Amino acid sequence: MKRLDQISLLPIRATTVAAAAAAALAVLASPAQARNVRLMESVPDTIRVSRANEILGNLDLRFGGDSGRGATVIRRDVVVKGVGTTKLHDVGDDDKVRPSDHDLCARAFEDAITQLAFAARGARATAIVGVVSNYEGTVFDDPGHFECHAGALKAAVTLRAQLAVGPVAPTDVPVVSPPVPIASPPVPVYSPPADEPPAPAPTFQPLPPVPAPAPN
Repeated sequence: MKRLDQISLLPIRATTVAAAAAAALAVLASPAQARNVRLMESVPDTIRVSRANEILGNLDLRFGGDSGRGATVIRRDVVVKGVGTTKLHDVGDDDKVRPSDHDLCARAFEDAITQLAFAARGARATAIVGVVSNYEGTVFDDPGHFECHAGALKAAVTLRAQLAVGPVAPTDVPVVSPPVPIASPPVPVYSPPADEPPAPAPTFQPLPPVPAPAPN
């Protein structure tokens, strides 16, 4: 015959085992669901592999808090959150192969720049200056890098910027401006050939008279 305390422990042990199994499954599943890799991405490299220059057009983009020094700011602390997903152009099927974290960050960066350019044009600004990373309110200020957080299926880039008009300074801060269009080589102009002078008319010399035959 089982003792009372042994009988009462059976359901408790079963519950404990079930809870432990559930906790183990949660631990195994959590890395895929809550992946959050913090990356410091290069601004120039990302500009080169994205459509940022095309999106900016004639707008200047300057990273680093000091790049807004002396600028005529017309709108302050514009915060945007760009998202890059595994879907091409955010529509259609997922990429056949998951893009790398760097590729997802480039897509998120492009999305953030698109939002900043839209805000700048709406405010009639000519430059986006003092750009810093602002992930969840924490500032990361670096003229050459931005902060990106990559998960299992998407990446996020949060930027804070100032919108300005007129010339911006200083010149020692890296500048990301639209490329200067290369001037096309001048097309050579060929003059029509000059009219050649007419050839001189042929001069005919009269033949000397034939002498008359001598009389017989």
